[in-house]
Amino acid sequence: MPPLGWFLAQGMIPLGPDSSDDDEGPCELPDGRLVCGPHGLTVCGKCCVDYNFGNDVGADYHYTAGFAEVESEEDAVHPPSTGPPPASASHRQQARATPHAVAPDISAPGLEDILNPDPLVEHPKGTGRVFPSKFTPPSSAVTPQELFSGRRKIMLVTRYVLPHDARTGLIFADGACLDNGQANPRAGWAFWHGTGAAGQQLVASGRLEKKGPYGDEGAQTSNRAELRAVIAALRFRYWPGERFNRLVIATDSEYVVEGATNWSRNWIRENWTRRAGPRSRQRTEVKNKDLWQALLGQIEKFKTGGMDVEFWRIPREWNTVADAAAKQAAAESDEGYDEFQDLMGINV
Repeated sequence: MPPLGWFLAQGMIPLGPDSSDDDEGPCELPDGRLVCGPHGLTVCGKCCVDYNFGNDVGADYHYTAGFAEVESEEDAVHPPSTGPPPASASHRQQARATPHAVAPDISAPGLEDILNPDPLVEHPKGTGRVFPSKFTPPSSAVTPQELFSGRRKIMLVTRYVLPHDARTGLIFADGACLDNGQANPRAGWAFWHGTGAAGQQLVASGRLEKKGPYGDEGAQTSNRAELRAVIAALRFRYWPGERFNRLVIATDSEYVVEGATNWSRNWIRENWTRRAGPRSRQRTEVKNKDLWQALLGQIEKFKTGGMDVEFWRIPREWNTVADAAAKQAAAESDEGYDEFQDLMGINV
């Protein structure tokens, strides 16, 4: 397992099955903020602590539409006649826009909103009440970087958003498997979720665990790794807490996109079984059932928080960052974890 400093450099902390509340007490991050020791959270529902008293929350938050450097006036964001005055200087929104762009009406979230008092520890199972949809770009030729040219900064991390809709964010995800289908396959997953303070790409990755979130044994396959990448991306943060109402997952996996938006509807109706063959009357359990249940369950959870999840199937050549990181993770010399691991992101 990498040292804690590696996780912090990527803006994340490891949460495994052995995480506990034994090491209680605050921990000071490199930027001076206080977080709980076991989970790295400013507001941690599991430890029942709130270290906001020592932190200036929400102070570093702004939105950039495209790459223009045109400053808008503060009262353009909060007009005196209609909008409420900002509670304090630390919660003011600094809006940047192109000359014809409209500043987004978003209140700057504090860390208590971003992290959410309800930690993403449990893995709810999808019930079929909510399904994701496909994202439709205005043109098949437009790349994700071209379309999501807006920039939205939360603390020290910058997200990719639509130029005129800062509530729609973008994440790239991919999985890979070396020696797929052979004797000793090794799978890895990765997702690219933004840039850091120095402009570096923030990519989270890992080896595919031998067991799923509910303890089921899982094979090392590319399909399972692709699913795992999306689950990791969704559970990395409580995205509705960053004021997103739509999160677009860009992936080159037809298996993930069609399975999440289309095939899973029939699987749930048939109690997670499918025909053994085109003309067969026998039914077998859907492959990777545990990860599909976890994926749909997380999407349902976010829906209750006011955020939709959409999938954008992109060409492989548009997903090189996540693809390279997933292959690198699969090639790691260690055998990886047996039990399912969670990575919960923090901004450092």
